[in-house]
Amino acid sequence: MKKILAIIASAAILGSCSNGKKYTVKGADESLENGKYAYLYIDNNNEQAVDSVLIADNSFVLKGGGELELPVAATIVISEQGAKRADAVVPVFLEAGTVEIKKLDPEHRALSAVGTPLNDTQAALNTKNFEIGKEWYAAYEAKDEAKMTQLQNDMQSYVKQAIADNKDNLVGVRLFKENYYSMEPQEVLDMVALFPAEYQESFADIKKAAENALKVTPGNPYIDIVDKDADGKEISLKSVVENKANKYVLIDFWASWCGPCMGEVPYLVDTYDKYHKKGFEIYGVSFDSDRDAWLKAIENKKMNWIQVSSLKAWDSQARADYAINSIPANFLVDCATGKIIAKGLRGEDLQKKIAELLD
Repeated sequence: MKKILAIIASAAILGSCSNGKKYTVKGADESLENGKYAYLYIDNNNEQAVDSVLIADNSFVLKGGGELELPVAATIVISEQGAKRADAVVPVFLEAGTVEIKKLDPEHRALSAVGTPLNDTQAALNTKNFEIGKEWYAAYEAKDEAKMTQLQNDMQSYVKQAIADNKDNLVGVRLFKENYYSMEPQEVLDMVALFPAEYQESFADIKKAAENALKVTPGNPYIDIVDKDADGKEISLKSVVENKANKYVLIDFWASWCGPCMGEVPYLVDTYDKYHKKGFEIYGVSFDSDRDAWLKAIENKKMNWIQVSSLKAWDSQARADYAINSIPANFLVDCATGKIIAKGLRGEDLQKKIAELLD
């Protein structure tokens, strides 16, 4: 639900010259604590604030724009000076006029930007998102799984329609960049094609990842991986798939620091113990950077199958080739054909699939 309820953040198109327009961003709310600061970041340069102001009387004002080609996607961060953690992060569009930062309603505690065309459009989306979210949590409390699924589907449909409706402005760009990961690869490519050329340039990495993801959908050949095991010996996925003792190989992407990955381990161990002698193998690919943490997890969790890692965290060729955006992730390879026959086998679904193939 966290992914589905996410609406906003990231994507800026900066021009090469000024259009002379000015913006004003005003914040006034009791949640804005005196003595803290409002920092303004342009979304494609989140390392350095372009402006800041001390909050006094639970309010602040930021002005500028002459040096920017408006509109621009930006973010207001509320925090103490030098703090590593923000009190509030408010996505905003800098455009000619006055933008107000405030709560949309008393029940919705998050701050939103309103007062100009793009910000009003985004605020309407935020309100709809909040309303569906309330319904989802009510269904969750009632343990109404059918209603939860329906609302999740409603949210996905709503987000996709909102992206299409705003394909010609920064609201659509921002919304797409925050939600593309929950879409199927072809759907991502179709969405990219909706946008004007000047926006498509900012989607280059997303487009490439979707194209890579299409290459590893079930029915396609696996892509070889070569990485080192705990002893520093290189082990290729190809050598495992072509091993005559193996009938099916699960490529398992994980990391010791990943809680959900650790939650999957008991299912992996149980399935491996039951079906390894029948031809089931696992080729574990870790996104760890800490060698000791990697090896400790393998030992403590009894992950007694093939394990490799470049120890470069996400900076891995295997991650790029298999278009991994989140872990755990896995792909099941049929050794006889060299093709991927399933992916995303979580929990009991893994053993059900292997039992179907080997029992």
